[in-house]
Amino acid sequence: MASWIDNKYIGLKIRIQKFAEEFVKEEQGVSAFIATVLLILIVVLLCALFWKNISEWFTGMWSNIVDTGNEIHT
Repeated sequence: MASWIDNKYIGLKIRIQKFAEEFVKEEQGVSAFIATVLLILIVVLLCALFWKNISEWFTGMWSNIVDTGNEIHT
């Protein structure tokens, strides 16, 4: 039983190492990953800069939804 687990562990470790090597060798894969991280960073920074405006907009929309909901039940 332990031999089977050892074989599976070693096989998994080899597969992970091969994946990491191929990921680093492929420039296209690395550049796509970096571009994705940069896009996420830009979105987070923009949200942080405009948080006051976004918060006011959501508050206004929520008050419109709640007020409209009260009119429907009348």
